[in-house]
Amino acid sequence: MARQHEYEWTRPLRPAGSRRAVASIAVLLALLLLPNLIWLAHAHAPATWVAALLLPLAMLALLFAALGRWPWIACLLLAPFALLAPLECYYIAQYHHPTSAQIIATIVATNPLETREYFGSLVIPLALALLGGLAVAGLAAWYGFKARLRWRGFSRIGIGCAGIIALLVPLGVNLAEARATSASASTSAAAGWQNYGQAIKQGFPFGVVPRVVEYRQEWDRMRREAARFKAFQFHAQRVGPPLGQRQIYVLVIGESSRRADWQLFGYGRATNPELSKLPNLVPLRRFITSWPESIAAIPMILTRRKPAMAWNAPWHEASILRAMAEAGYETYWISNQQAIGEFDSPVSMYAYEAQHVEWLNHASWTAPNSYDGDLIRPLEDAIGASHRDLFIVLHTMGSHVKYDYRYPRAFERWTPTQVSPAGEGSRSERVRNSYDNSVLYTDHVLARVIDVLKHSGAVTALWFESDHGEVLPTATCDKEGHGVGTVPEYEIPALFWYSDSYRRAFPARVAALRAHANARTLSADTFESLIDMAGVSFPTHDETWSLFSPKWHYHTRWVAQTQHIDFDTARTKPDDCARVLPGTKLRIGPAQAHAAQRHFPEHSAVAGANLER
Repeated sequence: MARQHEYEWTRPLRPAGSRRAVASIAVLLALLLLPNLIWLAHAHAPATWVAALLLPLAMLALLFAALGRWPWIACLLLAPFALLAPLECYYIAQYHHPTSAQIIATIVATNPLETREYFGSLVIPLALALLGGLAVAGLAAWYGFKARLRWRGFSRIGIGCAGIIALLVPLGVNLAEARATSASASTSAAAGWQNYGQAIKQGFPFGVVPRVVEYRQEWDRMRREAARFKAFQFHAQRVGPPLGQRQIYVLVIGESSRRADWQLFGYGRATNPELSKLPNLVPLRRFITSWPESIAAIPMILTRRKPAMAWNAPWHEASILRAMAEAGYETYWISNQQAIGEFDSPVSMYAYEAQHVEWLNHASWTAPNSYDGDLIRPLEDAIGASHRDLFIVLHTMGSHVKYDYRYPRAFERWTPTQVSPAGEGSRSERVRNSYDNSVLYTDHVLARVIDVLKHSGAVTALWFESDHGEVLPTATCDKEGHGVGTVPEYEIPALFWYSDSYRRAFPARVAALRAHANARTLSADTFESLIDMAGVSFPTHDETWSLFSPKWHYHTRWVAQTQHIDFDTARTKPDDCARVLPGTKLRIGPAQAHAAQRHFPEHSAVAGANLER
């Protein structure tokens, strides 16, 4: 009879220890559910309640019911999630949506300095919160073990059965809804399971597991696709009659440069004194990137075949480097960034398609004195190494944090900077000065590259664009860095320079590019534009994406960070760092085409274009 009155969660000899153990487990469960509750504060759809509350609660109940004899083991299993809970809370509070496989990939590819610059003053409190989450799980496990806590009786069975039912009901609903909207039984079953899996993946803590699995699957798939590039062919070739003169084309990929701080695009400071004086320079005034992170943005520059809305799309085709090589250009990739393994990064994967690859920066992101001017000598060497036509990619450090490490002291025009003595100027003033000095140096480097091309004696041209922009702190925004999803991160500087000999040889290309210079363009246009710029074509070449072709027309400018947003119909929150949020689409039909041509000329080639309200 004594066992019938025994506590279900504890032994009668240790009531105080048992209460402490139960209380610590309750705190752990509250911590694990906190990210979901923050998500529910911003999203109220029934599906969100299922993903954020019902399914996580059911799985937590099943875990403790299954380990009822050893609840401390359940606490240990939940420790990694308790560690991540504060970070997930921060992310959802910022973006109103759970993390994803793409966010995990970005975190993996982010160096510690970027992390410190992004979180700013929150780095230490957030780090302490992460350790605190781990401590909560550790204490719950220790107290449970020390008190020899056990879960016995009918409540354990009842809660376990309730958890199973709570898991099965949403699955049944998903299967029924899919069956009602699908003609095929197999298709409906697959769709139902897929929707159910997506609901589990969005919830915390257990949704982290499929997110990590997806990240690893996509990374492994990238490596497999990269291995196939060896055999891929565009079947590219030159078009038009031979020039009889050497051709050299340079693609310069910038880093973390925002259009808002470039004099060429209307900024009040003289950050582009050298480029502003150059003839034959065409700024692309409304150019954007689709991604605020390099890991997804640079593949968009190098090949249009990667869909703008899919960071994890398979890389089925090779890059612009392969097409140029097939067409007879000798290809170079010269980088002032650090090398990562050939199959460990989308950027390096494409870099190694070049016939010649050179990595100049063997220090670290946190080291000064590795300046982009170091690219000039290897560029000169490449031009002098042969007499063949060349296509060269220069990958710069640009304005990557830490900004003061990106330029020599001779370019410290605006002070105080971030490295100035404490107390001089506000934080936003110091950051702005440091950043603008880095843009000033980028201006100088680009002018030197152009000067090298001018003196090569060849038909030459240069295309520059940044991978993404940067958000800087202001009176209403405390963010610094990228990956936030703000307007300055999507609006990037892009420009085209051409030699006099290029203009004489290809006047139609120059005219088409100038005609589109004020249109709403994006990084997805770059691949096909470079193909036309260099006089190359292949069977699937699509001139509607080429700014050097009269056939170019506007395409919806999707930007993707936590969700897919049409940039041209998006809204922003001025008090939230100008974060880009979904807006309202206004479609036009043929009846409004004439008005659209007058007010939105860049849209006139496409019926039913997207317009801003």
